[in-house]
Amino acid sequence: MNLPQNQKQKISNLKNILASDKIKCFFTKFSKKATIATVLGITILIVSIIAVQSYLAGFGYALFLDGEEIGFLYEDDKEAINEFVEEITKSTREGYQMDVMLNETLEFTKYRRPGEQMDPYIIKDQLRRNLTFSTYGYILTVNGKETLTLGSEEDYDNIVKIIKESYIKDSKNTTLKDFMINEDLGYKKRPVVPEEIIDIEEAVNILLTGVPERQTHLVSRGESLWTISKAHNISVSELEEANPEVKDGRINPDDKIELLVSEPMINVSLVEEKKVTEGIPYETRYIDDSSLYTSQTRVKTEGSTGEKEITYRITKENGVEVEREKIKETITREPVSKVVYRGTTTAPGTGTGRFIWPLASGGTITSGFGPRWGRMHNGVDIADSRGTPIRASDGGVVRTSSYRGGYGNLVIIDHGNGYSTYYAHNSSLQVSVGEKVKQGQTIALMGSTGNSTGNHVHFEIRKNGNPQNPLDYFNR
Repeated sequence: MNLPQNQKQKISNLKNILASDKIKCFFTKFSKKATIATVLGITILIVSIIAVQSYLAGFGYALFLDGEEIGFLYEDDKEAINEFVEEITKSTREGYQMDVMLNETLEFTKYRRPGEQMDPYIIKDQLRRNLTFSTYGYILTVNGKETLTLGSEEDYDNIVKIIKESYIKDSKNTTLKDFMINEDLGYKKRPVVPEEIIDIEEAVNILLTGVPERQTHLVSRGESLWTISKAHNISVSELEEANPEVKDGRINPDDKIELLVSEPMINVSLVEEKKVTEGIPYETRYIDDSSLYTSQTRVKTEGSTGEKEITYRITKENGVEVEREKIKETITREPVSKVVYRGTTTAPGTGTGRFIWPLASGGTITSGFGPRWGRMHNGVDIADSRGTPIRASDGGVVRTSSYRGGYGNLVIIDHGNGYSTYYAHNSSLQVSVGEKVKQGQTIALMGSTGNSTGNHVHFEIRKNGNPQNPLDYFNR
C-alpha cells in the first residue's frame, strides 16, 4: 500500500514498542489466557490504526488551473506548490522591475483518491510552462484610437512636456507664444503584457515620426528613383535598400517599387517670437569729376552698413516654418553712405557710353533680340551683302579677333565702362587683339562664317557681361 512517509513512520514506531523488552516482561506476569487476550487486543488495535492511517492517506488536493485539473498531490506538497508560485511571481517582478499579476486562477480542492498523487516536480513544470503575468499599463489614445502602451500615469503626463521641449530650440532670442498638439491625447488604464510597455523616449519618437509602413508604387513614364524619393520624402539609398532587385537605378514604366513610408501620429503647431539682428545696406552716391576718365573712380568716403533689430512672429507645423510675419523693427545703427568720385572725361580707346549702328549703309534686321527656336538670341542679326564694312559701335580695346565656334569670325570690343560689343560671322577681320579703336572705325567685313545661313552680322551689346537689347541703345 502506498502510504505517505509520515504514516509509515508512525506504524514503524508502534511495532518497535511492541517488540521492546518492557512489553515482553509485562506478558510473563500474566497467565497464558490473559496473555493471548492482551495480544489479540493489541493486534486489533494495530490493525485499526493501520486501517485508519490507510484511509487518511488517500486524501490529497487536486490542483486546478483556470478550472482545469493539472495534478493531484499530498497535503504536505500543497504548501510547496504555493511557495513555488510565489517564487515565480517574485522572479517575474524583479525581471520586469514592476508589479505583476498572475493571469491564471489556481484552486486546491480536497479529495480522497488513494494512490493518485503525482510527483510535485511534474506539477511545477506544468506551472512553469503555463503561468503568465500581466501588469497595469496606460494605453495612449490619439483621437480615441489606442496606440502605444506606457508604464505609468507619470509617463503620460511627461509626453506633452518632452514633445514641447523637442520643438523649442535653446535660444535666448526666441519666446514661445503658443504650442498645440492638434490631436486629442488620452489614456486607458488596464492590464497588459509587460513586453508591450515602451519607455517614454521611444513613445515620443514614434508619435512624432510614425512607424514605417510598406507601400507599393507603380512607376509612371518619366519617373526615376530620384523623383520618386523626392515625392515621398525618402532617400534614394532607402529606395534601393527596399528594392534590391533594381540594378543601377534602372526602372521602367509599370514596375512596382516598394516604399517604406512613415506618417507622424500627431501634428504639432507652435507660434514663437524671434528677435534677429539684420544689416542695413548703405547707398553709394556718385560725384562727377572731370579730372578722372570715365573708366576711373575714386572713393571719397567709405560706406558702412547699418543695423536693425527685427521681431518676427513665426508659425511652424511639425518643426517646419510655414509663416513669418514682421511685427516690430527698430534701427539700432544708421547706415553711412559711400561717396565716390566718378570720371567724366573720355580716355583714348574707351567708349563714350553712346552707341552707333554697326553698318554705315543701314542693312536689314532679320532676327531680333529674345527667345528664338527654344533658346535665347542675345543680339540682333543685320543682313547685307558680303564684304559690307562692319564698324565699331563705340570706341574701345579689341579683346577678341579670331574664329570662335558658332560665332565664326568674331570681334569683341571692351569699351572700358562695363560695356562690350560683339560682331560675329564676318568674312574677314580688320583689327588685332589689344588694338585701340575709335567709334565708327571699320573692324571687319560682313560674311557668313560659323552657324550662319546667309551674309549678316550678329551684333550684341553686353553690360557687365549681361546681354542687352541693342535696339534700346540707339535709333537707326
